[in-house]
Amino acid sequence: MRISTTQLFTQSVDAMLEKQRQVSETELQVASGKRILRPSDDPSAAVRVLDLDEVQQRLAQYQRNADAATARLDQEETALLSVENLLQRVRELAVQGANGTLSTNDRRAIAAEVREHMQSFLELANSRDANGEYLFSGFQSLTEPLSHDGAGTFTYSGDTGQRTLKIGDTREVAVGDPGTIFMDFAAAGGGTTNVGEVLYDLAANLEAGSAYPDAITDIDTAFAQLFDTRARIGARMNAIDDQKQANDAFDLATAQVKSTLEDLDYAEAISRFNQQLAALQASQQAFIRIQDLSLFNFL
Repeated sequence: MRISTTQLFTQSVDAMLEKQRQVSETELQVASGKRILRPSDDPSAAVRVLDLDEVQQRLAQYQRNADAATARLDQEETALLSVENLLQRVRELAVQGANGTLSTNDRRAIAAEVREHMQSFLELANSRDANGEYLFSGFQSLTEPLSHDGAGTFTYSGDTGQRTLKIGDTREVAVGDPGTIFMDFAAAGGGTTNVGEVLYDLAANLEAGSAYPDAITDIDTAFAQLFDTRARIGARMNAIDDQKQANDAFDLATAQVKSTLEDLDYAEAISRFNQQLAALQASQQAFIRIQDLSLFNFL
């Protein structure tokens, strides 16, 4: 079979272009550190890498949720601790006000401080988070939870819902408590009362020049209820920490599997690059020799 000069040139150029493509591809692999540059390089591995990417993105979202949950629970815990400290001070004032040696003016002075603490309690119960949402309104996060009519009636306008955040594939955590924790607990004198009413009634009695012994019992009841709530918050925060550690471990395992699928073996790649470069240089030298294979050179 007779081979034309044009065919020889075409075959040689095609061979060099293929060698250049191989060298260029290996060079890109070495530069990126990735074995798979496009899905066609390894279709099955590429699909698994995409699945693992999705897993890592989901884990990253869980970690962001966990951080947001921790921040919100920390704000709630701080607010409740402030209310507890406030109630502890009011209890001391109630004990002081029960002293039979005090004059009416003395009790009125104590009542003035109690009313200041009552106002502080109202502000704490209406605390907002970093997004401007109320901490203690349940699902009604844009509704001010607690209001006072100025005559001793405190009204809760939120609901009993608890917002949750997903921090794992099968794990959700409550990120708040409704303002009902301040309301409707058993009163020493019978029936129910709430923190605001206890403070108001204590101040009103002291202003009238009389002690209010029931306030001490009611404050202790409220204090116990708030303490239980803070204990539950602490348990949730511990659960979040545990889940974050589990998420980190799972993310590390996922990254290791992903690495085995897509990361480049540098030693093998550099060896292959040198072989391909040598082959390209050889094909270039062969092309130079083929250019001289013409009958006109022998005439």
